[in-house]
Amino acid sequence: MSRRALIQIRRGLEINIGLLAEGELGYCTDSQKLYIGTSGGNVVLVAAQTAGDMLKSIYDTDNDGKVDAAVAADNVPWSGISNKTAASVTAAGIVQLNSTVTSTSTVQAATASAVKSAYDLASGKLSPRVTWNQLKGV
Repeated sequence: MSRRALIQIRRGLEINIGLLAEGELGYCTDSQKLYIGTSGGNVVLVAAQTAGDMLKSIYDTDNDGKVDAAVAADNVPWSGISNKTAASVTAAGIVQLNSTVTSTSTVQAATASAVKSAYDLASGKLSPRVTWNQLKGV
């Protein structure tokens, strides 16, 4: 036998919804969120959104523009990052810069100032009239 029941939902501005009783629904007319009351407080069931599949109200609860779980990644110390590798000519890794022009390192990258120093040194050794063949000894 069917039974008709009226379900009443508290509604209004989000700031005015207040603490809902357990199982009570609350619809925010300004933010278009639907809450349900629990023993731990109001929980968002549905939130209107215009794009994407993540609900800002769930993943960015402090409204700082970052996914809450990602905030911790902003403050990870270098020592807390695992599987770090040094730079090499065959694999990606951490690159250390070197500004000397006498280095023979195969795991460090030259800075722009080192490259310019080497260029200036080389160009100062040549006279303007030296040809490529003269340099090669041909």
